[in-house]
Amino acid sequence: MQKTLTSAIDIPEQMQNDWQNMLDILSNVINVPAALIMRIYDNDIKVFSSSSSTENPYIKGATEKLNQGLYCETVIEERQELTVFNALVDPEWRSNPDLKQNMIAYCGLPLYWPDNTPFGTLCILDKKENHFSPTYQKLMKTYQHSIEAQLNTLYQHADLLNRHQELQAEVARTTQHLNEINIKLSNEIDCRRAAEQKVEYHKNHDVNTGFLNPIAIHKHVDSLIKSETKFVLLHIHFANSRKIQQEYGYQAFDSLLIEYRSKLTKITDTSVTGRLGSSDILLIIQTDKEKLPQLCQHLSEIGQANYTANEQSLHLQTYVGAVHSKEGISRSDLLQFAYDTVVKCQSLGKTFTIADVSLPTQSSLSEHKIERYLLEAVRNHDLFLNYQPKVCPVNKKWIGCEALLRWNHPHLGAIANDVLIQLAERNGLIYELGNFALRNAIQQASEWILHSPNFVMAVNISAVQLKDPHFVTHIKQLLSLYQLPSKNLELEVTESGLISDEPLAITTLSQLNNMGISIALDDFGTGYASFQYLKKYPFSSLKIDKSFIANIEQNEDDQNIVCAMINIAKKLQLKVVVEGVENQNQEAFVVKEGIDLIQGYLYSKPISATDFEEGLFNQSSIGTPYFHFV
Repeated sequence: MQKTLTSAIDIPEQMQNDWQNMLDILSNVINVPAALIMRIYDNDIKVFSSSSSTENPYIKGATEKLNQGLYCETVIEERQELTVFNALVDPEWRSNPDLKQNMIAYCGLPLYWPDNTPFGTLCILDKKENHFSPTYQKLMKTYQHSIEAQLNTLYQHADLLNRHQELQAEVARTTQHLNEINIKLSNEIDCRRAAEQKVEYHKNHDVNTGFLNPIAIHKHVDSLIKSETKFVLLHIHFANSRKIQQEYGYQAFDSLLIEYRSKLTKITDTSVTGRLGSSDILLIIQTDKEKLPQLCQHLSEIGQANYTANEQSLHLQTYVGAVHSKEGISRSDLLQFAYDTVVKCQSLGKTFTIADVSLPTQSSLSEHKIERYLLEAVRNHDLFLNYQPKVCPVNKKWIGCEALLRWNHPHLGAIANDVLIQLAERNGLIYELGNFALRNAIQQASEWILHSPNFVMAVNISAVQLKDPHFVTHIKQLLSLYQLPSKNLELEVTESGLISDEPLAITTLSQLNNMGISIALDDFGTGYASFQYLKKYPFSSLKIDKSFIANIEQNEDDQNIVCAMINIAKKLQLKVVVEGVENQNQEAFVVKEGIDLIQGYLYSKPISATDFEEGLFNQSSIGTPYFHFV
């Protein structure tokens, strides 16, 4: 992004009026003659807004050249607050150009655009010595944050407009280029279409026989399973295939398979056939259970029919294994079961065998199979995130959320965040799952902060991720890629994640905290040493586990425990988030104890990004920060 973007941004009239009112309040409350907002340019600095006090010598629009040692110039150069109590007795400031206005006391704060380029300063000046009490300085910082939040909104709008204009120009260039390409392509479409059709056929078929190849037949089985269509899978093995190929050649055997398939169409015209290898084919058919034995008998008779190769009469020695599809069975399990059936058929000396053993269903799926399905889900991008709001107890606004990983398996059903993480940690997929969750959550947050600049996205991280020496660098790269300020990200860790390697966890979390990322201790109170961790780690908040909230209406012990945890957190200046709030009585109890955020089904279950966005954007005063003075 070009840094010159900020110099072209105009401040709306309504915002200027708000700033004027703000300066008048500052001047009256602090009782100083001048309260100013200065805007810096390449060679000078301008009085952008000025309080209306009668003793104020600074006129809106007035400018001063830079490099004179001005108060405000120093604030911007050093990027920090400057307070001068009395310039007349301060050797560093007794020659300050502002003394010509009789301003001997100064307190100023820098104002910056989101891209870190300076806007100017917010400052107050006095004609007499003034030590500017901490309360006044705190009020100044409050206004500083408010102005920078407004600058952030203007910047985002200007950035979007700039990108839109660049996109329009690029679209125009691309459209012209595409028109030129289309003219050329129109002359090649006919010949390409024929070639593509041939390639498509070869991609899905065995070239020599016309059977579907393994990839295509697997896709067909997958589609039938997904649509919950009932079908029969027949694995047909040709026991004398190698002998025929050795004596008559591979091409001769391929010709026999083509003839065999033509005979199949005479007994059923609704089958799908695929070739698995040189000696095996698959037949997929939808038929009644009662008709299946007769069909298998016909297949045996077709194999025993007379075939001719190199003018020699011979037959195909076939073995048929038939299995019924069942709900909850995967394609790989179904194919394996059909293969096992045809092997059993050959060992028993039968021409066909219809399996009557129940196939594995969801209830008998082992953890190993679930983990295998998870691996497929990661590779096929079948995972997604849901979001549960974190609610301010004062105004009931959604000011943040927790991103929760979800996976809806077609047969296993919904798999929750905690189960997914446990499985992923055991089979080494946690890096892929963790990266998926972080990337998508950060990308989503970067969109929502355009409407709600103070919105905070919380993401769970595991013990395995904390051990990754590149984890901090990865977070930096994601924040940079999606232009998300670190203040808008919170990482939630559990006690188990800290126990596994405490020194490394402290180092990693400290680096993340130094970046401005909030660190939350999740499931607080469920571990044996949670209170110790509050001293060792740079936590900014803790989440009281929902197990303490579930029975808080009836259980006095839980009430006392929750109160104790909240009191400890307050003494350590930590924010408190309570999860699992499901009714108004639970809400009333935790609000009375002074918690900072609430999460639970009382407000919303975890929902999709679309539904969450609708709820977030329908709120009024979105993104307006609220200040709590102790």
